[in-house]
Amino acid sequence: MTTPNNLPSEVSSFVGREQPLADLRKLLHKSRLVTVTGPGGAGKTRIAVRLAGEVLDRHPDGVWLVELAAVIDARLLEQTVASACGIREQRRRPLLEQLAKTLAPSDVLLILDGCEHMVDACATLVSRLQRSCPHLTVIITSREPLGLPGEVIWRIPSLTVPSSSDGTRPELLLQSEAVRLFVERARLSRPALELNSSTSPVVAQICVRLEGMPLAIELAAGLARVLTFEDILARLHDRFRLLTGGSRTALPRHQTLRAAVDWSFGLLGEEERALLVRLAVFAGGFDLGAAEAIAGGESIDPSHVLTLLSRLVDKSLVVAEEDGARRTRYRMLDTIREYAREKLQPADEADIRRRHSRYFCDWCIHIASELRSRGQVERLKRLDEEQGNIRLALEWAISEEPDEALRVAAAMHRYWGMRGHLAEGLDWLDRALGATTTAGLEVMAAAYLARAYLHWLRGDYEVARSDANLCIDRCRPLGPSNTLFGAVTIHAILATGAGDWEAAALLHDEAFQIAWQLKDLIWVASALNNLGLIAMERGDHEVARGRLEQALDGFRQAGDLFSTALGLDSLARVNQRLGDDASARANFLEALAIEAQFRDSVNSANTLDGLAELDLDAGRAARAVQLMSAAQSLRRLVGTELAPEWKKSVDRTLAAARAKVGREEAEAAWRRGAGMNYDEAIHFATGAPAAAAHDNGSPLTARERQVALLIAEGFTNAEIGARLKIAGRTADAHVEHIRNKLGLRTRSQIAVWAHETLGTA
Repeated sequence: MTTPNNLPSEVSSFVGREQPLADLRKLLHKSRLVTVTGPGGAGKTRIAVRLAGEVLDRHPDGVWLVELAAVIDARLLEQTVASACGIREQRRRPLLEQLAKTLAPSDVLLILDGCEHMVDACATLVSRLQRSCPHLTVIITSREPLGLPGEVIWRIPSLTVPSSSDGTRPELLLQSEAVRLFVERARLSRPALELNSSTSPVVAQICVRLEGMPLAIELAAGLARVLTFEDILARLHDRFRLLTGGSRTALPRHQTLRAAVDWSFGLLGEEERALLVRLAVFAGGFDLGAAEAIAGGESIDPSHVLTLLSRLVDKSLVVAEEDGARRTRYRMLDTIREYAREKLQPADEADIRRRHSRYFCDWCIHIASELRSRGQVERLKRLDEEQGNIRLALEWAISEEPDEALRVAAAMHRYWGMRGHLAEGLDWLDRALGATTTAGLEVMAAAYLARAYLHWLRGDYEVARSDANLCIDRCRPLGPSNTLFGAVTIHAILATGAGDWEAAALLHDEAFQIAWQLKDLIWVASALNNLGLIAMERGDHEVARGRLEQALDGFRQAGDLFSTALGLDSLARVNQRLGDDASARANFLEALAIEAQFRDSVNSANTLDGLAELDLDAGRAARAVQLMSAAQSLRRLVGTELAPEWKKSVDRTLAAARAKVGREEAEAAWRRGAGMNYDEAIHFATGAPAAAAHDNGSPLTARERQVALLIAEGFTNAEIGARLKIAGRTADAHVEHIRNKLGLRTRSQIAVWAHETLGTA
């Protein structure tokens, strides 16, 4: 079984570090807490992620990378760690307690990356988790150790540099990690570059002068497209004059890094410098539109931003990455960002932060409004990747423009609910509602509705009812609105949970009338869906089916996939009551396919329970038990409980299924379901077949087997492409398919598999 993880794919070659990696692997055998420390740009994150990828098999319950660079508020630390581990908060239980309880029985490796700006908070969290979780291993990357008992501090060494005698011998020079890194990065802009007797001595001197610091070397290599090696060396000599007066090894490491960055900054044109400094305002990356809107203006024409940004990418001061939606996203290395931030004058910083906040507040409200329409999955991902910037914008707005903060917090409630970030959403709403504001009744009502919605999801029903009342008091005088619809609907759902179906029916009917007056297709469909469930509870199954089919049509027409899945689940239940099990199963399976796109554990669990009831009716009681066990595991993973109105039915189904198969078989089925992760549960429920096996019993195609064998022989992707006469990108794709099909992460694992399974080429 593949170890669950969220480790990023490597986008560039990993050069050297063989011995340091071996040392770190030994330390992980001996200690449960290893801190990789060193200056910014020394490669701490890269080596930690590489190490984690090599020890995946040692931690079968998960390897989770938690990136903290964009988290500016220590209060969000626990939520960030929980989100990375796929753990959601549980009502009325502190998130730290939930983290400790969930991780306690698990063999998990946790990487907390970039802890230096919240050392105390990280130390407190790690100390608590390690006391409660005996099998938890933690890797820290930080410029400062946590200072905990048992913490092994490992300072990352520089890349190896060539000796003075190797300069004239290219074959020996390439044994140096620093030289290999310089050459590989320089070839990105000069593909034909080869070391020879004339270039080798200069490259050797550059790497020695830069003391094997990865960031400095990459910066120098990035200039190979515009400067000769001799020019680079000369500028290094001029810039580093201050550092040559004494022993180079005795100087603080950050000063050497600062000199490299300062030198690179000095080579930039005036507009390039201005842009780089302004880009320091972003947290966690940005896209071109944001850069043009925020960093453009005054001395930089927005139409020039792309050209200037491209130059910064060429010089390795900004990283350009393609995301899953085939959009380019940019980010700055932490060291570069901090350096640029220091160059930002206080007056300019106030202006750039104002522009940043206003841009992301407007962007956030716009994107959040589209979470009810087509493209929901893509919108959610965009909101995911901009969390650092959204948090930064909200923080500024709460103190400087609280009315704007209130609008954003109200607009974001659906995102926080869909992603399960309930505590964070409630914190922002509490702070925004507590700030001095001149916002009108409509904005205040929307904020109270947002808070009521999150409290309802959390299971704090009385608080949700109170906030819904505050919302109604403010928006009812304004006439029918989406906000009033939402508040009335929450009251109706709370009545359903309390078993007061008559009150729920009246309230849902009121909500329907509001939606009809607004001519809002999605709200009309939502109200019809709720009224259909009321009719089903009353035994009016044909009426219920008619309403639910209308609701489903409305969701589909509006393109609201998330609500479509809810509508399918509702329709499945009434079809089941009518004895149409075939239609019910088709409805459930379609709902599950949609829920999987959102990785929606909560609603997927409900769907699994529905399928379990169908399996029980079809005489597959053991399968029903396994499905219900998997559903309970999904709820436990995200920290939620079954809705009160469905609990009796689920308990009754489980008891009947257990009784049919007997205690021993039921317990075995329950254990199988409890051991499933999300993907395994979905595959089991849908009956999706495993990958078909090809020759030699492997799931690989003939071409993929060729690629695997060449990997085993030590060929790079580029060399494989040349050997098989296929494009480099095609070779990359074959390697990625091999990894996915075999559940392997590293090339060395593929090589071992190929030798053992396929033999030789």
